[in-house]
Amino acid sequence: MDEIVFFNPGDAIANSKDYGEAVRGAQIYKAKDPYESSLIIAEDVSDNKSFAVYFAKDEKSHLKDSDSSVVQYHLKKKI
Repeated sequence: MDEIVFFNPGDAIANSKDYGEAVRGAQIYKAKDPYESSLIIAEDVSDNKSFAVYFAKDEKSHLKDSDSSVVQYHLKKKI
């Protein structure tokens, strides 16, 4: 998946430098509450070795020039 998504970094459920660790963290979180929103594992565009886990419902539809709190990510996986 090479889709660009936007999130506020403060909304992250988890952060990791290891992709596998981010996926495991998301799977554990999802197992605790399977009816919660889908989770997204995203790779920071500016730091290709940093991954974050977000609720899909927290995705921003687009990047506004005036909104510096929103960061661009590459979508890696949806859970």
